[in-house]
Amino acid sequence: MTASFSPTALRRLGRNFWRAHDGQISMIFAITSIPILVSVGAAVDFAKTGDTKAQLQKAVDAAVLAGVTQASAQQVSTASAMFSGSIRDRFGSGASATFFANTDGSLSGSATTTVKTSFLNVMGTSSLGVRASATAKPGAQGKSPVCILLVSTINSQSLLVNSGAQLNAPGCEIHVLSTQTPAAMFNATLNAKRICVKGNNITKNGGANPPVETGCAAIADPFAGKLPVVTVGACTTNNRTYDPGSVTLSPGVYCGSTNFNGSGTLTLSPGLYIVKGTMTFNSGWTVTGNGVTFYLADQNATLTFNGNVNATLSAPTTGTYANILIYEPNGLSTTNLPINGSSSSSYTGLMYLPSRNVTINSVSTMSSNSVTMVFNTLTLNQTNWTIAPGALSMSVTTGPVGTAYLAR
Repeated sequence: MTASFSPTALRRLGRNFWRAHDGQISMIFAITSIPILVSVGAAVDFAKTGDTKAQLQKAVDAAVLAGVTQASAQQVSTASAMFSGSIRDRFGSGASATFFANTDGSLSGSATTTVKTSFLNVMGTSSLGVRASATAKPGAQGKSPVCILLVSTINSQSLLVNSGAQLNAPGCEIHVLSTQTPAAMFNATLNAKRICVKGNNITKNGGANPPVETGCAAIADPFAGKLPVVTVGACTTNNRTYDPGSVTLSPGVYCGSTNFNGSGTLTLSPGLYIVKGTMTFNSGWTVTGNGVTFYLADQNATLTFNGNVNATLSAPTTGTYANILIYEPNGLSTTNLPINGSSSSSYTGLMYLPSRNVTINSVSTMSSNSVTMVFNTLTLNQTNWTIAPGALSMSVTTGPVGTAYLAR
């Protein structure tokens, strides 16, 4: 038997369905809504727990930082008092913490509390536990080496990097004290760990994008007035020209013009070389000196490399002039110091020339595993330098300002 319904009968059945009060549809909707409501409620409870954990972590961090700066006998009590003051208003007596000093001088702490749940309570979970921990150490977090410091505050373009200049110093910072406009100009990108310019204005051309920070706390000259004082005695060599060949020099006072012409090999015996005049290396000289220090006695004293000079120079490792390769007294008038066309060089030690506007011209290749440079200004033209921090290094604190830092 086949049933059939007229349109009128179908409309009547539809009206009866909508008027039904049996609740099947409402029940189905209610049942399917339970997981949705539980998920939303759980998200609210977990968000509240996350906020509580963040606040608890801040309280533990502040406590160990405050405690570790105190004398050892007061570290734990100071941290406990700091924690109690931090959490009193927010957690009341619901949070607790323990602190303990470590043998390496650090201070550790851990804290716990519970968060009452609202929605998860209907699922049988009335609270969630929260824990936070931290360790603080006294002192600065770390030091970052500064390989190049330019001390001029009045020169614009105190650091000028022209197209073709290459500097590979991924472990070093460059600091520029100039506050002029622009304090530095970049026409090429330098591969340095960081470039810190005290001034707020720099110029970057041609797509140059070095890691430059402006308006930052560039370090002051750490060597001013602290290097050995040199008494310049009588001249041991005066106005001497060396022709091509093999030459050995001894420490002494070199006055007037000391020139090395043609091509030759120069060996410098260990010791102090006082330059009171000019010392110029021309053409294709190969210069080697281990354990040597050059002292430029006044603003007229220069040490210049021209042509294709190959120089390997390293400072003494012990004694009065340990780790000082070349330096000058403070307070000299500003003069220019060009280095032209040096073929290949390797320098080890401190190059302290705060009165010199140093310009590296032509193609200059330098590789050093240990060098620190302090100049008045620096212009890099066709250069290819690879440098790393020296034994007499400058450094800047990289951790938080203060006397302690969070170790974990």
